[in-house]
Amino acid sequence: MLALTQDAQGIAAAFGTAGCWAMTALFFSAAARRIGQFHVNQIRLVQACLLLAAACAVTGAFAHAPWVQLLLLALSGLVGLTLGDAALFLCLQILGPRRGSLIMALSPGFAALMMIPLLGETLGWVGVVGMVVTLGGVMWVVLERGQPGEIQGKLWLGVSMGVLGAAGQAGGLILSKAGLGMAKPEGLLNTASGITAENVVTVSPLYGTLIRMLAGTVILVGYCIAVGRIGETLRKLKDKKAVGQTSAGAFFGPFIGVTLSLAAVAWTNTAVAATIMAISPVLVIPIVRIVYKQKITWRAVIGALVAIAGVGVLTFRMQIAERL
Repeated sequence: MLALTQDAQGIAAAFGTAGCWAMTALFFSAAARRIGQFHVNQIRLVQACLLLAAACAVTGAFAHAPWVQLLLLALSGLVGLTLGDAALFLCLQILGPRRGSLIMALSPGFAALMMIPLLGETLGWVGVVGMVVTLGGVMWVVLERGQPGEIQGKLWLGVSMGVLGAAGQAGGLILSKAGLGMAKPEGLLNTASGITAENVVTVSPLYGTLIRMLAGTVILVGYCIAVGRIGETLRKLKDKKAVGQTSAGAFFGPFIGVTLSLAAVAWTNTAVAATIMAISPVLVIPIVRIVYKQKITWRAVIGALVAIAGVGVLTFRMQIAERL
């Protein structure tokens, strides 16, 4: 049986993440338009924590880890989930899944800028080319003229929240990678945290995801209780359709998708993983065609092919660089 390199495993996990996030964008945007992103965010985090705790118990993923790595994972939950995803859901609620995904395509750029000083990672010019080609194809797809009534709210607010969400998700990935434990801890983040090759511990992506989710859940639900809105959230549970949509989104997103995303950044270059995850808008196309019966245009097909070509360059960036 052919064994995959760790880089290949990371790339496969990133593809899986993109597929999960394509499903998640549709479920969460539909649920947010019924009960609001604030309540969707709380409900899906609680659901995800229950699923992750059960999965960790079954697989034995619970393990001892240095407090500083657990702290970094908890901070990644605050930055990426509590703040980043809250902004993303508001963006999806206003702009819809297609345009919202366009703004979120900025996340790999933020990740690439952050990883160099904070993690000491580099991408190389071939990787940069693959990243630009991939994101160019994604943007070509999602910049296509939208459907009437797709934008529901103020455009500037939706765009602002999308940019904040993209930066939050990138920051969450950077903190997560350091928290999971790098084989060669480098960069300002590891140095400031006192993480070295001698004391670093490898943390399971499943357990790391649970730590992130617990941190995000405690902060968000705690805030909801403090401002007296917990009863409002509980009343939203009466909307069975919205709860069902949120549950499906929680399964594909915080449970499977986020776990795969942590595996991706742990096993391959952070910017490569983030870029491949950003092809989710391309994967939304066939789903939207099947579910909403929307016509697939030649522009969408061409954009998808360009994005796939870019991913190909990213996947084989080392081999290409060796031959040039």
